[in-house]
Amino acid sequence: MSTTRLVAKNTAIQIIGKGVSTALGVAVIALVTRALLPAGFGQYTKVITFLSFFGIVADLGLTLITAQMISEHDADEARVVSSILSFRIVTAFALFAAAPAVAIFTPYATIVKWGIALAAWSFFFVSLSQTLVGIFQKHLVMQYPMIAEIAGRVVLLGVTIYAAWSGRNLLWFLGAVVAGNIVNFFVVQQFARRFIVLRLAWDATVIREMWKRSVPIAISIVFNLIYLKADMLILSFVRPDVDVGLYGAAYRVIDILMMVPVMLMGVVLPIASGAWSNLDVERTRRVLQKIFDAFILYAVPIVGGGLTLAAPVMTLAAGAQFSGASAPLRILLIAFFCATMSTLFGHFIVVLQKQRSVVWVYGSDAALSLAAYLILIPMFGMVAAAWSTVASELYAAIILGAIVIRTTQIRFNFSVVWRALVSTSVMVGAVLVLASLDIPVVASVACGVVVYGVALFLLRVHRFFL
Repeated sequence: MSTTRLVAKNTAIQIIGKGVSTALGVAVIALVTRALLPAGFGQYTKVITFLSFFGIVADLGLTLITAQMISEHDADEARVVSSILSFRIVTAFALFAAAPAVAIFTPYATIVKWGIALAAWSFFFVSLSQTLVGIFQKHLVMQYPMIAEIAGRVVLLGVTIYAAWSGRNLLWFLGAVVAGNIVNFFVVQQFARRFIVLRLAWDATVIREMWKRSVPIAISIVFNLIYLKADMLILSFVRPDVDVGLYGAAYRVIDILMMVPVMLMGVVLPIASGAWSNLDVERTRRVLQKIFDAFILYAVPIVGGGLTLAAPVMTLAAGAQFSGASAPLRILLIAFFCATMSTLFGHFIVVLQKQRSVVWVYGSDAALSLAAYLILIPMFGMVAAAWSTVASELYAAIILGAIVIRTTQIRFNFSVVWRALVSTSVMVGAVLVLASLDIPVVASVACGVVVYGVALFLLRVHRFFL
């Protein structure tokens, strides 16, 4: 099977798998928000946000570096993965063991601090699972991590249903997350053994090379952490649990939407890295153009439809108590579009091995964003947090995009862009008509998807991917 067909097959598998996984995740969030209500969900969000800081630092860029190193010519896959996995076990355990100790000094309620201690195990097992994903990316067999993810989500949903049905407290809902991610890891590592022999190892040569490559990414990730997550952390310190819950619910919608760009870049990264390392500049440009087109086709209608249906979507997803989350959601949808573009260009920075040269981008973005968060969030709350996020994502997308364009010398074809805009306009018009007729939001969304797809077909968008 040709590489193009393998990529198409894996992309289709991941879309289907992510669709199932996302549906299970949405069901979980719907149960959690309705069971805990905005204040309780605010505490839930505080736990996840606090641990996200440790989780992103624990990543150290190893997920990207693993996929890159094992995709190179003559790479010893088992040696590389085993060494990086062993390194990840040690560093992740140290970081997540420190998290509950640090939490003691926060102003959080006691139950939130206990939740951090419990949920730290969830983040630990997630970090191990992510290390192994590069194996499946290289071999273009992404059905295996998809199966593992779905298995974990089924366990998560099962425990969440029990906790909601029996009226359990916050710790039970966090325990459900832990159980799901433990199952995910053990299924992933069983599948990984089909391709390599996994063992604990500490190859100094591999570790040194990994460290050399990962340090710029790790520094960038820390800066990313500040401009992506500091808004939620600062909000959790200065605003009531209800505000944190509403903003957290809106942000969760964006997190779900961002799964697709990250997933697709995971498939493309090894292919693009191989092309660039073999000095095949033209193929690298073709991959970049096609992914750019795909991201436009994905993000533009979501922004258009989301701005139109934000309120009923939040009510459907989280319950009537969360209708107030529609205001930050509309703003965050703009940030979502910018984040989609920065995800594209940020991954291609790794492909082009320009990690060191862009540290200043993430550093300056982090500094500007943190200043905005500290000044504006205490005064204006979640609306200020959302607009500051838009600004930070836009800044990153523009500068990273300029570096990628200059390095690859690509001249983007924008034919798909105007077709996406026209199709989205038609879709939004149809959705507005349906909304005026009091059609249920699920039916409106379904009709909007169909209208958008038909419009794209009539504009012959498919010929750009043949």
